Amino acid sequence: MSVSSQFPQLSLTEVFKRIDVGVTVITPNRRLALALKDKFDTYQASQDLFAWRSADILPFTSFVERIYQDTLYSEQATELPILLTSAQEQVLWESIIQSSDIGKVLLTIPQTAQWVREAWQLAHAWQLISQLKRFALNEDGKAFQQWVQCYERITERARQTDVARISDLLVASYANLEIRKPECLICYGFDIFTPQQITFLTELVATDCAVVQAHSVCHEQSSSKTIRRHACVDSRDEIYQAAVWARVRIETNRAACIGVVVPELAKHRSTILRIFNSVMVPDVEHALPSATRRMMPFNISLGLPLTSYPLIDTAFLVLELFGQEIEFERVSRLLRSPFLAGSETEMCGRAQLDAQIRKHAEPFISLEQLLVLTSIETDAVNCPVLMQCLSALVVLRQENLSGAQSHTSFVQIISEVLKAIGFPGERGLDSAEYQTAKKWQELVAGFSALDCVLIHTGYVEAVRRLNRMATEILFQPETPEVPIQILGVLEAAGMTFDHLWVMGLSDESWPLRPRPNPFLSIELQQIAKLPFGSTLESFVYSRKITEGWLASADEVILSHPRHSDDRDAHGLEPSSLIKQLAVSEVVLPVYANHRDCIISTGKLEYCVDAHAPPLDLVAAQNTGIRGGTAVIKDFAACPFRAWAKHRLDVESLSAPHSGLDAMERGSLVHQVLAQVWTQLCTKSALDTISGDNLDNMLQSAAARAIQRLKRVRPSVLSGRFAIIEKRRLVHLVHEWLREEGQRSHFTVIATEDKRTIEIAGLTLNTCLDRVDELDDGRRIVIDYKTQWQSIGSMIGARPDEPQLPLYLVMAEPDASAVAFAKVKRGHIGFAAIARDEDLLPGVKALSESQLRSQYHSWDELVATWRADLAMLATGFINGDAQVNPKNFPQTCNYCDMQPFCRIHERIDAAATERGDKE
Repeated sequence: MSVSSQFPQLSLTEVFKRIDVGVTVITPNRRLALALKDKFDTYQASQDLFAWRSADILPFTSFVERIYQDTLYSEQATELPILLTSAQEQVLWESIIQSSDIGKVLLTIPQTAQWVREAWQLAHAWQLISQLKRFALNEDGKAFQQWVQCYERITERARQTDVARISDLLVASYANLEIRKPECLICYGFDIFTPQQITFLTELVATDCAVVQAHSVCHEQSSSKTIRRHACVDSRDEIYQAAVWARVRIETNRAACIGVVVPELAKHRSTILRIFNSVMVPDVEHALPSATRRMMPFNISLGLPLTSYPLIDTAFLVLELFGQEIEFERVSRLLRSPFLAGSETEMCGRAQLDAQIRKHAEPFISLEQLLVLTSIETDAVNCPVLMQCLSALVVLRQENLSGAQSHTSFVQIISEVLKAIGFPGERGLDSAEYQTAKKWQELVAGFSALDCVLIHTGYVEAVRRLNRMATEILFQPETPEVPIQILGVLEAAGMTFDHLWVMGLSDESWPLRPRPNPFLSIELQQIAKLPFGSTLESFVYSRKITEGWLASADEVILSHPRHSDDRDAHGLEPSSLIKQLAVSEVVLPVYANHRDCIISTGKLEYCVDAHAPPLDLVAAQNTGIRGGTAVIKDFAACPFRAWAKHRLDVESLSAPHSGLDAMERGSLVHQVLAQVWTQLCTKSALDTISGDNLDNMLQSAAARAIQRLKRVRPSVLSGRFAIIEKRRLVHLVHEWLREEGQRSHFTVIATEDKRTIEIAGLTLNTCLDRVDELDDGRRIVIDYKTQWQSIGSMIGARPDEPQLPLYLVMAEPDASAVAFAKVKRGHIGFAAIARDEDLLPGVKALSESQLRSQYHSWDELVATWRADLAMLATGFINGDAQVNPKNFPQTCNYCDMQPFCRIHERIDAAATERGDKE
């Protein structure tokens, strides 16, 4: 590290006096420049001034670029190369790496290019370019040398330069530049200068510019200074205590400047935001979405990637869907986005549309497929604006996506695509959204400038590149000045506060770990003393930062967690840089959380929530109960499930799946068998039909069944997959009909027979798969199953499969058997309960079956079914809604009501209560 003391030192008061007469001040970073401006304004106001000169304070890099921009407006502009933007430089490195032999085997070229850019910038900042060849190079170092040579050759030919070289370029010609040059320059807050910065400042001194240095903090310990080391349980406890401490300091002095420094700010950002919000405004997490947003007294310095903002996310969803298939879950998010045309007026309709089309969608979906699925659901859901927008996008796609084009052309296409979809929506944007939209416009404008380094690209790659550019931009909407600043380590460098809390100073996180660049020689980085080039330099750099913290506020608290957040919860030690400080507990008040505040101001009332109002049978008979026999099945499994699904119409969202699921395959089998027996009707017809005619019948039935399902799954049942599925159906039904051929004569008197049944006053709409009648008039009720089922599932007060008993009792009371027809490859046959032995092949009479010990006669079984089913129907009618799964946890494994009934919370609470009693 380079620490320069060759420039004269200046006090902060003297800095303010010189700023007032127009002297320029440079800082290491933008945040420190803004902080110094605020200090200057406060100082001037304290002098009873009403107006003063605007401070000329800016970061070092901005100062250098300003000199470059001034030169562009001089007569020497033609001698300057073009300065590449960060995005242009990244794209140029990517193209160089991708075109190289080594780049052809790399998996992540953009990430590699970022490391190469960093190596290039470090090599210039620390003046290592001339020394690179003196050290032994590994494969990465040799590749870097090749890419550098290519990069220099391309930029020289195009007369281009970059931020890493602009300082050296100006040093070489600074004396001859015909621009207004500063007479005095103040370097504020620089504890470390890079060799490149020293060279630049030395050149300014040589041209009669007085360069002076001023530190942002006074390193002398004052008598009133308080420094404490505080130990916390873990990082969450540490964040919470820091938030409470900050609130106490603000309530004591609202004019105080408070800093909270977090070494791993990116890792803990979301947790910090949540905890600070809850401490500062306890009810903020419980506010309704339409409530006015409160201004929090804290600000987090680390912004989020631009792509994480909903407005930008919506834009990229539209652009990606326009060019290729994307995940349906992302399309679902797009459908419900508020940043599209008609999003407010069609809000409910689009939510319903999303719930409907996800039943038939694939995991990945294209724009054309989305339009088809949306068209299918137009009868049930009315979203005309969305339909119009999607149709316009399809037309636009056909006209514009024709091979490689320039970035400027794609900017025009992007603008047309977003305009066609109505971006950014019909409602007005709030302040944060408006700033985000402006940032998006800047991003797209900068994207068109990539033509300077890469002329042509494809649409998909163009959108990916734009997305990477947005991801690299850390953006945070501007907010008014607030007293609490939550900062990362580098952002806090040089800052001063009234109170400072630095957290996370365990031996795991502090000092900072070395992070040598892999494309530069490790030995060279150690010799040059790069701050993160070695363990020693990282330690020295971290120690210097720690010393700066101790001198930056009158109250400084350095905290560390005792335990890690990992599952093993191993113990942690304080960092060696703060271990010498004695532990001193910080006494903090206890603030009530939102729940405690509500409880303290109200009275708790207890009510039994296991009973709903009784069912209005008249209204139910007029409107119908959705679900049919599933009402009884769900009530037998769990009363709450039946109440939620069939009275409240609660339904979980379907998850898109590839191909056909078990339900769809079963539906195809049901349809084919229904068509076959509608045509055959009798066992005699099955026996006499020729093989070719039967095969043609099955082929035709399978084709019709597939065509019917294809209406809602158009992208699945097409091409070769449809042929394979048709073949599967034909073979499966052939196998089943051979099983049917072993039976005695029967006539199929009903297939897919829709009936209305009534049990205990409850009216249900049902559909019988099939009813057979033998020559002697005995009937068999059959239910097709493509999965294994046992007859035990029909038995008991709460049967798992009550459909067949219900059909028999209420629709076919004189039937002699109920049977599961197992239509599954390798498991063909009947699982039945029969009154007589000769009804079905391989099925014993009830008197000879395993159920003979429970039921002495067929009439007794039917009477038991009638009573049990009536009891279940009566419970549903009476509003029984208790959470009572038949077999926990098996009954709940595939139930989608768990977030609603909160069964696991109930079970845990009951177990805790039993434990307390014991």
